[in-house]
Amino acid sequence: MATILQAVIQYGPRLTLQPTTSIEGVAAWVSMRTSINKSEVAMVLSEVSEAILFYNRMGSPVKLNGVGTFSPSVDRSGTLSISLRPDMALKKGINSYGEYRGVMQNKSNAGLSNSALKELWDADHPDDPLLIPEASN
Repeated sequence: MATILQAVIQYGPRLTLQPTTSIEGVAAWVSMRTSINKSEVAMVLSEVSEAILFYNRMGSPVKLNGVGTFSPSVDRSGTLSISLRPDMALKKGINSYGEYRGVMQNKSNAGLSNSALKELWDADHPDDPLLIPEASN
């Protein structure tokens, strides 16, 4: 029996990501929009990274308006990491209607119910029907 997770992975909407933009690419873009030299922008971006690390190592979250809050965190095994809580402007900006220019696969399947996913899955996988767990009370 297949699981709902398998159906979501196969039929759910997902993004086709482009190659990751480097610090140099970001620096060139910022330089183009400002009067700041590209190498100076790259240096500042690198220093921001070091500042986040410095303050997080001291136990202090770092809030960058328009970007987000970087906070030190620890898991059960004691491994430290840095978590990012994106700024609301970023979250709203990525969801602004018609602004996303990338490729989204299965876009028409956004919001499908479990039963609709089951119909799709079962039609394509008749020998491995999708099991939808009962709603718990």
